Amino acid sequence: MISLSKYTFFSFCCFLVLNCIHYKNGVQESYDKEDQQEISFSEIRRLNLSIDLKPYTVINSSEEIHALYKKLRDPRYSRSAPIPILEDGEYFLVLKPKLSQIKYGDIEVEKLERKNAVLRVYYKEIENFEYAQQKTGDPILILKVFEKPKNNNNIILIKKQTL
Repeated sequence: MISLSKYTFFSFCCFLVLNCIHYKNGVQESYDKEDQQEISFSEIRRLNLSIDLKPYTVINSSEEIHALYKKLRDPRYSRSAPIPILEDGEYFLVLKPKLSQIKYGDIEVEKLERKNAVLRVYYKEIENFEYAQQKTGDPILILKVFEKPKNNNNIILIKKQTL
């Protein structure tokens, strides 16, 4: 049989170890949150078009957005979509990731987060009945990001799993 003093000592040691682990994880998590900053954005345009674009493109000038809208122009219509205006301290982020879970789907950006010098784009694939009817699977999403553009825009696209 274990004596009461040994049992008490063992219980105290277990409590101490578990408490230290919890404290360490809490401190590490608070440091991680200090290093990251959520970035505000708004959706400018959503379309589905099979053109040659990178998975993401950063646009910092009016000339670049005009060139992009020229590529996106649909010749079936006499007028093109209105071209958005770029203000100081903003830039456009054009997303065109490859779909892997939903063949004829769309994407939805959940949040943008800057951690150190890296912008993390959290998105998920969603169903889009219009795209499924047209059998198109090339979604393009144009976002206006409300932060000063960085010279070295390191961007990581992080796809969240959909159930």
